[in-house]
Amino acid sequence: MARSRVIPASILALLLAAPAQPQASKPIFTIDELVTLSLERNRDLLAARQRLSEAEGLLRQAGVRLAPTLEAEGTTGRPVGTKGEEAYSAALFYPIETGGKRQKRVHVAEFGMALAQAEVSERARQLTFEVKRRAIEVLAARRKQDAIERILGVSRESYQITKVRVEEGDAAPLEQQLLATELARVEVQQVSFGGRATSSLFELRQALGVAEADLANVLDESTVTPTAVAVADLKARSLSSRPDLEASRVLEEQASAEAELTRAQGRPDLTVSARYTRRNSFFDDYFVLSPSGSAIQLRDPDNVLTFGISIPLFTQRRNQGAIEAAVSRERAVRLRREYLQMTVPLEVDAAYNRWTAAQRAISLFQRGVIEQSEKNLAVVREAYALGQLRVQDVLAEQRRLLDTQLAYIDAQTEVAQATAELERAIGGKLQ
Repeated sequence: MARSRVIPASILALLLAAPAQPQASKPIFTIDELVTLSLERNRDLLAARQRLSEAEGLLRQAGVRLAPTLEAEGTTGRPVGTKGEEAYSAALFYPIETGGKRQKRVHVAEFGMALAQAEVSERARQLTFEVKRRAIEVLAARRKQDAIERILGVSRESYQITKVRVEEGDAAPLEQQLLATELARVEVQQVSFGGRATSSLFELRQALGVAEADLANVLDESTVTPTAVAVADLKARSLSSRPDLEASRVLEEQASAEAELTRAQGRPDLTVSARYTRRNSFFDDYFVLSPSGSAIQLRDPDNVLTFGISIPLFTQRRNQGAIEAAVSRERAVRLRREYLQMTVPLEVDAAYNRWTAAQRAISLFQRGVIEQSEKNLAVVREAYALGQLRVQDVLAEQRRLLDTQLAYIDAQTEVAQATAELERAIGGKLQ
């Protein structure tokens, strides 16, 4: 048997079809390609990316100035039987924001853009870990199925040998019954691991966001040992690259900008206006003579230009409640950021310790434990066939081999899971 090797999460492979022969006509995907596929097609992540377009629209809207108002007005007494008085006017009202409200709105919206980007990156980080974790679970269940299948072959062979010996009177019927019971137990284990693999496969497809037809049967099963890294370097990377920590920083800055905007909104805005008015007054009982000597009704036309400014009468106390609420939000997000900044290194510590422990555990299996267990079983089976050992000895050694193989697969899975967890903790790949 070839020497077993550690399979880290960054290059794990898994079987994506029901237990069957691989189809060579379909492509082979690595775990990184699966992650890329999920980042492209996962509907939840695509919905989060729409937040970027929303934030971009809000940023444009924040920079829009208050619209001026154009007013036109006419006055006449003709419809009610009063002649001689008419007036027409047009006015323009132009609002002016004070306290830099527009610039502060734009500032808040800019933080909204940065926050949306950080939230998308954080969702992508969590999705990447989820895809890796579920792929690892599928691979582990498949590998356990394969290990049990090999044991099943040995068990069936032992059962046939014992059956012949019982028929020839060379062995007790109890030995055949014991082997039949062991064979059934192993078959139950195989079905159980198959169910786990199927369940994990459905969860993986859910995370990927693709239909079953979009997936290949087999993923690449390359093996690369991660490079040694220092935990101090990993902590520094996590504090600088974790998107959730970046989102908390942006949220804190945005809350501060919102507090400034709220204070500015407590200042009254101005409205300047200009109005042009034309009045015509006619006097029924008064006439003047024209140069030609005809009588013309006396009228008095006036053109009037009016300027004005309006200021709402209120103080900043009118907005005091909103200011206090904004300040409280600012304090809350600052406390959350401080808490997250404190816990991120602890997460890295925990993931790093799990990863190093898993590496030490897998190294114990790399000393030929599996190969020696297989040799031991072969010797015991040969001795049993010669009548030198009891069937209980064969069953005990067979169970020992199966337990060792399953433990080795668990150790490989733990290394892969710990690697994926450590990459999630630092917000990027180890290499």
